[in-house]
Amino acid sequence: VLILALCRCSLTSGAAGLQPECKAYLDRKGFASPEALKSTITQCSVNKAMQDPYAPDPVSDIPGVTDTTPLSCRYGHPSLFNAAGGTCCGWKPHFNWVVATCDPNSHQQDSAFCSGLPDCVAKNGKDSCGAKVNYVAAYQYDGEEFVLLDESTAGTVTPDGVEGSFAQGTGWEQVKNNFTWRSGDWTSKFAPWGEGPTGPRGLTPPAMLWVLSADSFYYGAFYMLSQLTLNLEGQGYPTGTNCWNWELDPVEGALGWLPKGAKLPGNMNQAYATNNAAVSGCMPVTYFASQANGLRRNFSQPEQFVKFCQGHPGAAGCKPWEEDVMWSGGIHGTQRFENYANQPYVFAVVVDHRGYWIYRWIPDETTGHTGWPGIERTKAARRLRKRPDAVTDPAGLETDVRGDVHEAVILQPSVPPEAACLR
Repeated sequence: VLILALCRCSLTSGAAGLQPECKAYLDRKGFASPEALKSTITQCSVNKAMQDPYAPDPVSDIPGVTDTTPLSCRYGHPSLFNAAGGTCCGWKPHFNWVVATCDPNSHQQDSAFCSGLPDCVAKNGKDSCGAKVNYVAAYQYDGEEFVLLDESTAGTVTPDGVEGSFAQGTGWEQVKNNFTWRSGDWTSKFAPWGEGPTGPRGLTPPAMLWVLSADSFYYGAFYMLSQLTLNLEGQGYPTGTNCWNWELDPVEGALGWLPKGAKLPGNMNQAYATNNAAVSGCMPVTYFASQANGLRRNFSQPEQFVKFCQGHPGAAGCKPWEEDVMWSGGIHGTQRFENYANQPYVFAVVVDHRGYWIYRWIPDETTGHTGWPGIERTKAARRLRKRPDAVTDPAGLETDVRGDVHEAVILQPSVPPEAACLR
């Protein structure tokens, strides 16, 4: 992870432009520059003829959006080599959402994540207490604001944005079958997928936003995969692989992670956030706080928490050399949201250079408004400002978010070059 992040982030600057930790790493290893380090690393071989029929278009028609042509990943994951390499080598940073539920369907009635749950979780319609989705929206950041992508949005798309009401049978309920995706570990799955360059482009740098509004999300999953993976699995593994080399799980029920009958670490309706289910060598994650700080007795990463830890040295995570914490979340951590049955929630997931931001609001009972102007319980605007209102409720600035907290955010930090060079 260290080597890959160093090459990925620092090649354009040369050794002279590196920050202290990365320069020290090169000096210790005897490399004159990042380019010298790169020359020693094995890269996979791109097979455009095999990958291009399934990969999304690297060029966007939205001004300000990154052209991903030069961002091919050729390091650090087994799927990039051997039999899968022809399809997976050189995959680009295009991502999109999956919604997974326990709703029964014509080809599957049960699954690992849905076995043994209360009856109402595995019901369709108004008697369900599991997932009652209003709409799912995907937004691409163009450098100034977030822009709705119609082809990756599941709801009633209008010139003004997207709408949907589970109670009225509109939005998600009307279009979800257009997004049916291959199920298995969850009984029902939905995602935007298609025929490579003619299908959904997915979301790319410089930043991405996904929104899920639900009148109940007592149990279910809202997670992200690469668009290449979504396309390959949606088409039934046409090349024998789905290139599963990246996954982000902002909100996921935990039952299927454990052997059948094993005790859950928390309550069934606590949905977990995890960023290390499948880790790309080109997008390293923090894992433990001790790792992120280079096993030193000094807190320096993530940078955005340094000031807080200086003022609150006894706070959780500020002394990882004494009490370590897992920045990447997971079933044994406390990065989780408790979700009540039949309680409306709106989730917003942002991916940017600082990491993965997972917001949750209880929308206003009268107006439907949330803490992000333009995002409401039953509709979302076509264009959104670049960030929501700041979360100020102390109960929403901690992990183990209770079900009655009206605004909350969990940040899973990124690994900038200086942090990577501590690894």
